[in-house]
Amino acid sequence: MESTRTGQSKSPTRWITLPGRAAGLRNPVLLGAVLLIVVSLALRALILGDSYFVEDDLTFVGNAYESGLTLDFVTRVHNGHFMPGALTLTWVLSRIAAYDWLLAAGVTFLAQALLSVLALRLLRSLFGTRPAILLPLTVLVFCPLTIPAFGWWAAAINAVPLQLAMVLALTAQVRFARGEGVRYGRLALMWCVAGMAFSTKGVFVGFLLFAITTAFLGDRGIGWLRSMAHELRRHRRLWGAHVAVMAVYAVIYLVRGKTAFGEGAAIPQPGLALDMVRTMLGRTFPSGAVGGPFTWGPVNATGGSAGPSDAMVVVSWLIVATLVGATVVYRRRASRAWMIVAGHLLIVDAVPTVIARGSSAFVSGAEPRYVTDAVVVLMVCLGFALLPAEGEKDAYRRSLPGRSPLALAAVLAAGAYLMASVISIEAYRATLSGDRVRAYFDTVKAELAAAPDDIVIYPTPVPGDIMGPWFDDRRFSHHALAPLARPILRVRMANPESTHDGRVFNKDGRLTRMSIFGFFQPAPQGRRCLPVTGGAVVFPDLVSRGGPITAGSLSYTAGRASSVTVEVGAERLVVGLRESAGDLVHFPVRAAGTGVRIVIDDPAAQVCLTGVALGAPIAEGERPPGLLPPSPGPDED
Repeated sequence: MESTRTGQSKSPTRWITLPGRAAGLRNPVLLGAVLLIVVSLALRALILGDSYFVEDDLTFVGNAYESGLTLDFVTRVHNGHFMPGALTLTWVLSRIAAYDWLLAAGVTFLAQALLSVLALRLLRSLFGTRPAILLPLTVLVFCPLTIPAFGWWAAAINAVPLQLAMVLALTAQVRFARGEGVRYGRLALMWCVAGMAFSTKGVFVGFLLFAITTAFLGDRGIGWLRSMAHELRRHRRLWGAHVAVMAVYAVIYLVRGKTAFGEGAAIPQPGLALDMVRTMLGRTFPSGAVGGPFTWGPVNATGGSAGPSDAMVVVSWLIVATLVGATVVYRRRASRAWMIVAGHLLIVDAVPTVIARGSSAFVSGAEPRYVTDAVVVLMVCLGFALLPAEGEKDAYRRSLPGRSPLALAAVLAAGAYLMASVISIEAYRATLSGDRVRAYFDTVKAELAAAPDDIVIYPTPVPGDIMGPWFDDRRFSHHALAPLARPILRVRMANPESTHDGRVFNKDGRLTRMSIFGFFQPAPQGRRCLPVTGGAVVFPDLVSRGGPITAGSLSYTAGRASSVTVEVGAERLVVGLRESAGDLVHFPVRAAGTGVRIVIDDPAAQVCLTGVALGAPIAEGERPPGLLPPSPGPDED
């Protein structure tokens, strides 16, 4: 709105009045908060620019194209995670555009931006619009612990919605605790349910609400345990509803647990579990919480794991101890805040991770994604450890130092944290390989677009730096790359047929001629053909692993078009041959078993088998690491 002021001056004075909420940006605290959020989002945009779909992302998208949006699909448990909301979101985005990183990254970015703004609203609701709230806000939006999960889609669809649900549930709970209406208690419960839909850890959000309510929002003068008892008596229906929701969630999780593939809840190995907890709580979280770890390693497909130096770990613990000690000395009830952080790390992060992952040597406590949610708790509890809540009296045990020393200390602490965090974030960005993966997928997409409808593509694994061997059949092209194909090719990729021109994807994503890695038997020395016994060529000791990743090939000559029947276990496959003085035909082998028999269907066709191969399809000229041959004699056809 523009206003004009007239008087004796010949030049009128003009000013702009900002409408509505925009006027709040004149507040230096809000202006500073907006600046922090914008800079943090710029850094995260760089992370997304260097990331791409890897590992579980391919599993999720592949599953989305093999299933409808059914109750059975969205309630599957994936590696210990029950996340119907995340699977629904992935299904929808994948069906809009398969492997569209701009779409997926855009959703992640918008969710993070919303999280940052809502976290600012929560801090203002708890502590008012004061400069000190910029400290906990800085921790949330810049903490390096939140970056790895943010850049990996499979982790982001758990972590970011869960953090959003935590912030929204806390905001509603604050209003309920202040007596603004029962509807806010119900709203907090609703946000807890939303968190459960995206992450199994959402089941613990209700406990966080109860801890924060009884420690800082209820009657603070009667002791924490008495406050808990009083809260349970006063609002027993609401907390009973929370318990009921958790129970229903647990029952569904246990019932659907059999749908989990691979990793899942299991009895942890004590040595692995102890090492995981020690690393998670002793190195990863403290170093990341103070702006580290500076160094990341080892590096895998999803980026680097936290690899702080011993010196960094020692410095981190000194900083944490100093902060905890100082706040406990000056701030009443600061110890409650730190107990909530410690309890969350142990009960919500460490114990469930050990149960779900403690039997696998491939999982390490150095992966920050397991403690990403704790950063929201750290933000809120850091605020309570430093600042009085709205309306709280007698918040400090003793007089604080003067305003100038406090302001100087806060500015120096925030500056050091920002500098350390930016260094750590940029160091993590250097471990990402999104350009390489993006180039591979772009090539695959172009190859499939140009492929004819009758092409025969055999399954081969995507490169190991995109999906590791522990993904088993899920890392093969008929599952992971099929969403990029048009429907007719998608079906043919899942069901390859016998062909004289088999194709596979090579390590660069190009469709090339296929070969077989595994058993190969040529004609005996001095003979032109493999010996025929009883009208068939027989290999009684040859072992077939079967499944979608086993194939065979025959080199042959034939006087006229004919066929052979390949018998493996109970499977019988008729393979067509064409008239040729020397040709090669490939065929799929689905059955597993010992013994292979190749029957000459038309002896008069003068069929001469000059070589037989059985094993894993590969691109010509490539020998895939980690693939074992199905029998002794690892030669290529």
